[in-house]
Amino acid sequence: MSDNAPSLLRETPPKLVALDLDGTVVDYRHHEPTRPTEAVVDAVRAVRDAGVPVAVVTGRPAWGAVRTAEDLGLDCGFASASHGACEYDLSVREFSHREAVDARTAVERFVAADETVEFAIEWDIEGWYHTKGFKRDFHAKWAGEVTVEDLTARPAGRLVARVASDSPYGAGRCPHAARLAAGAALEASDYHVEVGSNGWIDVGPPGVSKASGLARIADYYGVSSADTVVFGDAHNDLTMFEWAGYAVAMGQAAPEVRAAADEVAPSVWDDGVARVLRRWF
Repeated sequence: MSDNAPSLLRETPPKLVALDLDGTVVDYRHHEPTRPTEAVVDAVRAVRDAGVPVAVVTGRPAWGAVRTAEDLGLDCGFASASHGACEYDLSVREFSHREAVDARTAVERFVAADETVEFAIEWDIEGWYHTKGFKRDFHAKWAGEVTVEDLTARPAGRLVARVASDSPYGAGRCPHAARLAAGAALEASDYHVEVGSNGWIDVGPPGVSKASGLARIADYYGVSSADTVVFGDAHNDLTMFEWAGYAVAMGQAAPEVRAAADEVAPSVWDDGVARVLRRWF
């Protein structure tokens, strides 16, 4: 990871490439799912043709990660989803690793902090189960409505708490969500909390992050962090920026995300991933 001092661009091709999805290989500004451009797909194909594995590392749930992985032409390898809480083997089309968290205490503390909070939960590959008022203003698989009591009935790989917000998607950490997270005050020893945009808070197992998911995939391939290059655009990518030997931020990323990277690529709308990968492959 960069220490914010000027540095030379990496010249040595990596042995593992890890890609975030939304805001990195696809546009996140539309309600309907978008697909990677031909330039990005071709660049990913060139990496794989060179014998270098490409991994997906995303905050999306598994069903959303698999959809875009297939659009990228990835029919083998691994997709780390839900901020590292689950991992999907693309070649056999089944989970290869899963972790879970007890949602009960988190739900109780969020409700105590703000009675208007709504929830969605990820139990499996079926889609989001959600409380009645959860705002479904993005494209996803919706598995059905549940009560708050249902949410706490069994462990989950991921819980989402959400409050009303005027902070748009992709705008960085939402101040409304940040206040809710501070009010809930979940213990780091029990939960990993990611404050997102548009009133969104992700809650997962402790010690689990994009970095832990990526590290597990790198172990499969016998690749060190020094030989791994990662691409991302958001605050939830910072853990893997720190873990990887070389981090590339997208041009439209927030200033603090760009500052944490070793290189800033053109934006997602300018095929930044493709333009950087072409330097090596």
